[in-house]
Amino acid sequence: MAIPAKPLPWRAWLTGLGMAGALCACPSPAPADAVPGVTLAGSYIGELGRNYDPGQVSPRLKTIYHDVLDLSLTVDSGEAGLWPGGTLYIEGMRIHGDQPSRFVIGDLQVASNIEAPTQTLIEEAWYEQRFLDGRLSLLAGLRDLNRDFYVSEYAGLFLNSSFGNGPEISANVPASVYPKPGWTARIRIRPTSQWYVQAADFDGDPQTRTLSAREGQMWIAETGLVLPTARYKLGAWLHTATKAYNGRTFANDYGGYVLADQQLAAFGATRIGAFVQYGWVPPARNEVTRYLGLGLHVTGPLPARAEDVLGLALAQAVMHTGTENTIELTYRASVTPSVSVQPSFQWIAHPGGVPGASPVRVGLLRFELGF
Repeated sequence: MAIPAKPLPWRAWLTGLGMAGALCACPSPAPADAVPGVTLAGSYIGELGRNYDPGQVSPRLKTIYHDVLDLSLTVDSGEAGLWPGGTLYIEGMRIHGDQPSRFVIGDLQVASNIEAPTQTLIEEAWYEQRFLDGRLSLLAGLRDLNRDFYVSEYAGLFLNSSFGNGPEISANVPASVYPKPGWTARIRIRPTSQWYVQAADFDGDPQTRTLSAREGQMWIAETGLVLPTARYKLGAWLHTATKAYNGRTFANDYGGYVLADQQLAAFGATRIGAFVQYGWVPPARNEVTRYLGLGLHVTGPLPARAEDVLGLALAQAVMHTGTENTIELTYRASVTPSVSVQPSFQWIAHPGGVPGASPVRVGLLRFELGF
């Protein structure tokens, strides 16, 4: 039995693109009178967050509402009657609301993966061309690193940000991730249906969206094995900008990661899987020195609720000052194929890696609407 796709995740309004091991929760087919090959889609995510203990930034117990409105345009060149194998993708986003981790909780790993300053922007805009029946693809434009690299399908259920891109990358170097990815050029090769190799060159500082020698570049490569009930991935990256840390200057920064998604059991409509993520960087030039993520993922945990998903996971960020551990328990309930509700409870030990810091309990309630 295959590992189930992540159910209507907010970052997965994309076409399949022939990506080995990637997720696809594509929009519903366009009406018959729509323009052939052109798909408009969108999603709205609203989320309530509350800390039940005083945070590291503010002692107040505060309830915060924040949201993301996302609209995208996809053009399939083949279906549009132009040339085969091409995809143009443009995504705009409106982010609104306060930031629970930044202004209250003070955790490094960021409790909600939609937290960001209020802004309206073109998040992604890229073109991909596929050759040789999808075995080779080239892509260029504004692209989120987490679309292609460091992706765990099972970890994608969870709301804590570390279960996306590990903090040993996102907390140490400027990376092309939500909410403002940068310019990239990527190549992917699939010699077989089970094995792929891919590499990309990302803008060294996505916040400026300019290319300069001072900002450097981020090179990343990944290879993966895609099996019917498992995914195994190995990656490495290099950021070429000069790095200053702890009174020393380094010519660059680098790191590596491994991850695995493994189905453990299947009976009836229930599927039980597990994931592991591990990322490492050289401690002498980074505040976050390594990351460990692991968890369980249960699809169809209740009778007559085959599309619901239950998960329990740990995200651990190791720093020079201490270790932040976050345990998340979450349940995603599918109300309709395009509407879901997801409560999440997180227990954050030593938020910010501060020695002796009291744990902070955080509750999140998210709802998603796809259209």
